[in-house]
Order: sequence, then structure tokens, then C-alpha cells
Amino acid sequence: MIRIAWSNLRSASGRLSAAMIAIAVSVAFIVAALLFSQAFGDTLRNQVRAEWAGADVAVTAAASEDPAAVADEASPLTDSMRQTVADVDGVESAQLTESAFVAVSAGSTSVTGSATNLPQGQTETVDGTAPDSDDELMLREADAKTLGVGVGDSITLAEFDGARRSAADGPSYTVSGIMPGSSAAGMNLYLTDGGLKSAPGELVPDSIRVVADDGSDRTALAEAVESALAEAGAGKGVSVRTVDQVVEKQIESLSDTSDMLSTVGIAFGLLAAGVAALVISNTFNVLVASRTRVLALFRAIGASRSQVRGAAVAESLSLGIVGSVLGVGLGLLIGWGLSTVVRTFWMPEFAQMSPSVAAFVVGPVVGILVTVAAGLIPAIRASRVPPIEALRPVDVPAAVPRIRWVRLTLSLVLGIGGIGLCLLGTTSQSVLFGIVGCFALFVALLVGAKVFVPPLVALFAGAVGLITRRSPAVKLAGRSASTAGGRTASTTGALLIGITLVTAVVVGSSSLQRTLELATAEDTPVDLVVSTAGHSGADDEKIASVLDDSPIVEERENVPAPTASVSVGGTDGTGDVAITSAEAAAGSPVLRSDGYDVDEGTILIDPRSVGLDEAETDVDGQTATVRLGEQDLDLTIETSFDVPAGTALVSGADAKTLEAGAGDEVAEQTWAKIADDASSSQIEALTSELDAVGASGDAAAAQHRAEFASMFQVALSVVLGLLAAAVVIAVIGVSNTLTLSVIERRREGALLR
Repeated sequence: MIRIAWSNLRSASGRLSAAMIAIAVSVAFIVAALLFSQAFGDTLRNQVRAEWAGADVAVTAAASEDPAAVADEASPLTDSMRQTVADVDGVESAQLTESAFVAVSAGSTSVTGSATNLPQGQTETVDGTAPDSDDELMLREADAKTLGVGVGDSITLAEFDGARRSAADGPSYTVSGIMPGSSAAGMNLYLTDGGLKSAPGELVPDSIRVVADDGSDRTALAEAVESALAEAGAGKGVSVRTVDQVVEKQIESLSDTSDMLSTVGIAFGLLAAGVAALVISNTFNVLVASRTRVLALFRAIGASRSQVRGAAVAESLSLGIVGSVLGVGLGLLIGWGLSTVVRTFWMPEFAQMSPSVAAFVVGPVVGILVTVAAGLIPAIRASRVPPIEALRPVDVPAAVPRIRWVRLTLSLVLGIGGIGLCLLGTTSQSVLFGIVGCFALFVALLVGAKVFVPPLVALFAGAVGLITRRSPAVKLAGRSASTAGGRTASTTGALLIGITLVTAVVVGSSSLQRTLELATAEDTPVDLVVSTAGHSGADDEKIASVLDDSPIVEERENVPAPTASVSVGGTDGTGDVAITSAEAAAGSPVLRSDGYDVDEGTILIDPRSVGLDEAETDVDGQTATVRLGEQDLDLTIETSFDVPAGTALVSGADAKTLEAGAGDEVAEQTWAKIADDASSSQIEALTSELDAVGASGDAAAAQHRAEFASMFQVALSVVLGLLAAAVVIAVIGVSNTLTLSVIERRREGALLR
């Protein structure tokens, strides 16, 4: 058996090359995905460890990890708790870390981040030094790159009000140093304790970082700290653990991301392996057909069916082993290349790729199993060759037209069922029925391919032959494809899988993106709202010039927006808010939908604009008193977090009533429509330019749309890249099929010459 297999491999090495490439590509894909996801997980772990570097024990609020398990009266972290911890024997120091969510601006870049006090012991820098005055800060290398700043540059902060905006109105800080790496979650800006107290935003306690005396046992110290807090009556609602335990817990929560990458990579790798199986099966079917006389001779000299079958299986096993080994090597190169690209252009601290047992086991096992499974049916077919076949004079038996009733019946049942489920999903608005129905239709096409593909190819060849005036080449091509109908159908199936998935992903992502855009347009019909309220020295001409000169502003229109005093009954909420008619700019091209819908007697307002915090924003139905000049108006509140910052909307009739108290001069806002293809950086640059000329621009709606578009483009590129392996293998299959077709028809070709 081994000698037969070895002889077959030597004689058909050229014909097996395409199948070997197909399995190598699929194995390489799986190996690269596993290695890259492991490197990504290592990067997250390194970032978490860096965040807790220098600390030995951590006291955190239990509510931040398991809200359901903590009562409402859970004690917050306070400075008195920090002092209690600091007095415990074995504690060298205890630091209460706090943070505030802020808007961050540097030059033309505006983002969001967290301002926090610099953890004790974390003074390592790649440039500069740790901050030692209240007007200095330090940030990580990746965040400095995002903001485009270095040591000595200025960064301004402002309280985040629910919409990304320029922070130029806030205090300015000088970058004193840059720390290595990046933060595990978002941008962190590290200030002195005094600098943090004067920073904008509400400070929220994060943890108490405890540094142990030299030689202290961390576990024993954590127990001592927990006991001290309990004795002081401050242990309820807090969790005391060693830093190692905290790091492991955070890594466990972050590992879902790397696990998802592994799962997705393996899933697409299995898809590529499935397509490769079609190529391998085609190859072995042709080899069995071309070896009919040789196999018959083996049978004639005494080889048993099991020996012939075993030789074919051994051949496929050998092919799988060699292809998998090549795939592992190729996967290592791809994984190393991806890691290098990420380290060079995106994340310098991205962990270096290291070989793993999983990558070296999962990939080859999948490759070998798929190859052997794909070769089983051809192996069984080879064992059924009778010795008498050795006396036949032809290489390839003539095709016998027949209807494959089982395939046809199964294909029809699946197709009719799929159509029915699709119709049911459409009428009942059920996504599940629609997905199952489409999948059933897809399977029906694959199952019935051997029934309808050969006739369709022949029909197409006939049509092309008529156009080309019955070209002999076209007639021969159609006849060849019809003669080897099974092989043609398998090759078509491989292409069908790749092209169908690519089309489905492109169409589906475009449809979902458009649906989200329409939904967003209903809630936020205005892309950009420009206001000069609260700004002194604003120049209307310069503002108009900035908007007109911007390549991303398509339309703009001025709308009345007088500033009124708004107070919410039954609460302390009060503030100056720009009042705009919901009917302003009705029918104007600046709106992405029909505009805002506000009933008479109602005010649409973000409660945060009148000083209400997150816990007090449920004021729907309460009465708001709006005072504009000498005009007062009581309106019913309808809350919305989608209205422009610092703006409230009323009906057209109520707006006219209020404007009567504004006098002759009524302040205005400028509403603008942003181009669909505008990027986040372009929008941020525009709001920064507006800030420089004395205006604030709320472009939250445009920012969200741009971010959605960017995420969809990235996701689409990633998925198409993942599907590329299946498409490449399908193309290899086409080339392989044509090559084998030429080889097995060499006598026909010679006869035609």
C-alpha cells in the first residue's frame, strides 16, 4: 500500500501542487489568526499590568465590577478611607486615585479622555519628566501621537457635556513628559493631585492604590486592609485584593476580545478549508479517473480493494501533512508581518508574536482532516475499479447523460422551503426566518449545482457560439465542461461560496450603514450647530468665512436662537439656553430629515444644559419656565439627549411668543450640513477653526455618522480580507480544474492538431 501511494505521489506531483497550495493557504490563515489574536491578548495584558505597576494592593468599589451584588447604600471610596488604609501596619503609602471624563484639545485635534492623578511609582518616561506643578500633565506615547503633541506643548481640557467638542475654553496644561505604551481603556492624562482638583469635570474615585513595605506579604496585607476598613465601618461595598488578583480579573474581562478574534479567524479559516476541500476532491477525482488502467492493473496482479483504498487515503494524508507544514510556515510569516505592521504604524507596544502550541496543533489538524476527508470518496471510487478496466482502450469514459434525482429533489425541497421562509420573514418582520431561508436557498444551490450547472454551461456556450458564428473553440469548451459536469459543478461551487459571501457582506454592510444613518437623521437632523452664545468678540464674518471655505460644509442657514433663562420646576435645574423653533429651516437642504417634531406647549431639552446631573435627568412631563426678556412661558418638558448642546427646541408658535420679549435684535445660530464622506478628523478641525474665531460648533451628529462610517469601512475591509483566502483558493481551484482538464484530454488535443 505504501509503495503504491509513494508511486502515485511521484507520478502526480505536478497535478497535486494546486491542491497542496489550497490546503496550505487555509492552514496559514488559521495559524496567522491564532498567533495574531494571542499577540493582541498579550498586548492587553501588558497594558493592564502597566496601569497597576508600582502598587501591591488595590481597594476598589465593588459596584464598579458587580452592580447587582451591591446594595444602594454601598460606601464610596473617600479620602478618610485612604487614611484608614495608610495607617495599617505594613503599608508604606496609600493613594486615592480619581478621574474626570473631559474633552481634550491640542491644536486642531479634539477628543475625549480621562484626567486622573499620576499613580505613585509610575514615573518612567520616554521623554521629559513627571509633572511637578499643577499646570503640567503627562500622557502615554500612543495618546501623544493621537493628539500630535510632545514635551512642552499645550493641551486644554473642558468638562465633557455629552458631545465631542473643542476644549479650548478650559484650562491649559503643559506636557511635561511622555510615558511608554498606551492605556488599556481610552486616553488617560496624568496630573498632580493639585492639578486634578482644579481640572474641569466631576471627579469620581477609582481606587486606593496601596504600596507595601519591603518584605510584606501581599495577601496578608490585603486581609489586614480589609479588616481595618470593616472595623472603621467603611468596608461595605468595597473590594480589597492584591494587584495580581485585580490584574487577572481585568485580563479575564478583556480576554473576550482576543477570544473573539480567535473565533472569527478560525471560522473564516474553516471556510477557506471547506473551499479547499472542493479543490482537493476535484483533484483526486481526476487522478482516479486518469489512473483507472493503472489501478485495474494493481487489482489484476493481486492488490485488494482495501489496499487500493488505503493507498489513496495515504496519498491524501501525505498531501495534507506536507500542505499543513507549508501552511504553518506561511502562517508564521503572515502573523509576523501583521504584528510588524501594527507595531510600526499603529501601536508600538504591540506584543511581539510568539509561537503557540494551539497554532501549531489546530491549523495542521484542520488541514490534515480536511484533506483526508476530501479524498475519502475518490479513494472509495478507486477501490471499486475492477481488473477488467485494464483492457479498456480509452482513458476517459464517455459521459452518460442522466438526471440526478436525489440531488434534484433535495435541492428543490431546500429551495422551496427557503423561499417560503424568506417570504414568511418578510411578512412577519422576522430576521431569524429570513436568515434561515436565505441559508436554505444557498445550500439548495450548492446541492443542485451538479444538476443545473452543466446544462447552463452548455447553454451559455451555445449562446456565445451563436455570437461568435459557431466558433469551434467555444463548442469544444462547452462540450468539455458538460462532459466533466461533476468537476465543473464543484469548481463553480467553490466560486459560488466566495463570491456569494463577498456580495452578502458588501450589500449587508451598506444596507445596515444606510439604516443607521436614516435612524440618526430622524433624531438629529442637523449635522452642525454653530453658536456664539457665551463667546465675547465673535466675528460673524469670520465665522461665515470658515464655513464657506470648508470643503466639508455643503449647506448652511442662519436660524433665530435668542438666549433665554430656563428653570425646571421641582428641581434646582436652571440655566441660560438658546431657544430655537423646531420649524426653523423647514424644507431647507441643511436638514437630513423633516426636522424636529415638537408640539405646541412643549420644550425639547437636554436636562444637562440646565445643570441637572445624570441622576436628575428624568424630568419628562415636568414644567419648565422659560424667560426671555420680559416674556415668561411655562412649557412641558420632553427630554432628549440628541438636541444640540446648549439649545432647546419649541414649536413655531411658542418661539414667536418668546421672541416678542427679545426686542429688535435676536441672536442667531448657524445650522450646517456636513458632507457624507467627511472624516472625524476633518470635522474636529472645523470645530477647532470655529472656536478660534469665537464660536462653538456642536457637530456631535456628524461625528457619530463619520465614526459609524469609519467603523463600517474598517469592519468591511477586515471581513473582505478574511474572505480573500476563500476566494484565492477558489481561483486556484479553477486553475487546477482547467489544468487537469487539459491533461486528461491530451489525446483529444493531439487529434485536433
